[in-house]
Amino acid sequence: MSAGKFLLLIPLSFIHSFVFAGETFHDQSQKLESLSMNNGGLHLEVEQAPLEQIFKIIENETGIRLHASPMPQKRVTATCAGATLEVLKCVLGKEASLIYRYGDKSSTSSPTPLLQEVWVLSSNPSGHRLPQETEQQIICDTTKNLNNPIQHEQQSVSGEGQTALSSLKQNEMEKLVALAQSPNSGQREEALSRLALLDEADDESIRNILTEALGDRNPSVRAQAVSGLARRNDPERDDVLQEALHDSDVGVRLMAVSNAGENVALLETALHDTDKVVRDLASMKLEQILQTNPRQYE
Repeated sequence: MSAGKFLLLIPLSFIHSFVFAGETFHDQSQKLESLSMNNGGLHLEVEQAPLEQIFKIIENETGIRLHASPMPQKRVTATCAGATLEVLKCVLGKEASLIYRYGDKSSTSSPTPLLQEVWVLSSNPSGHRLPQETEQQIICDTTKNLNNPIQHEQQSVSGEGQTALSSLKQNEMEKLVALAQSPNSGQREEALSRLALLDEADDESIRNILTEALGDRNPSVRAQAVSGLARRNDPERDDVLQEALHDSDVGVRLMAVSNAGENVALLETALHDTDKVVRDLASMKLEQILQTNPRQYE
């Protein structure tokens, strides 16, 4: 069986040749192209491509770690454009559940938090099954999402421009607060993930919204609430993570482990989780602590 055909457009100006799983993408029918594209988005075109290779390519180009266990043995034909999360949703199908984590704004060259990790789960936590392979080609065009101010670096402004920007932030916050109460779980999840990234770190209203969402009926919403409170260094962070680690949904427990930092006690508890994905992540994080700070693990 021939290798799948790849075309990936990202914000670079050169052409890569990749070797993965014994296959080299270097000719017209088997290649990965990296070309210039506005707003830092992705444009992915694949034809009967193994899902594992698609994940590897996206990881190599974006630096985002993708997790799926087990990795489905399926081939995908799709044309997708947009931010990384939108491209993943396009490739995997609407039934796939994504849990994602942003990094801290620690770099002056990148003032906006960047997406760091994505876990792919199914709606059935115990199965971890992705949508069945279909012969129908998937076509997604989500480039309109590239204008999302949360997903891209903000330009520096001053004077009247700063006042205007402040007004825009307030307007956006009001919209996100409203979306956080939406009957649509996807909108609630998106609103929480974006509220957690706003600069108003001490805004009590944001904290209250995130705290209330910990009891949401939708597990993806609960997971984003856990992530939001953790990354904003909520004073009850440890209690939130501990409670999330006992959630009935694997995605919420996974988010707790992901945000555990160097909380060795919590990670050791997660080693006994009923789900292998959670146990593996906890083990990996403990191993990292052991390598970088052995005394922390004594």
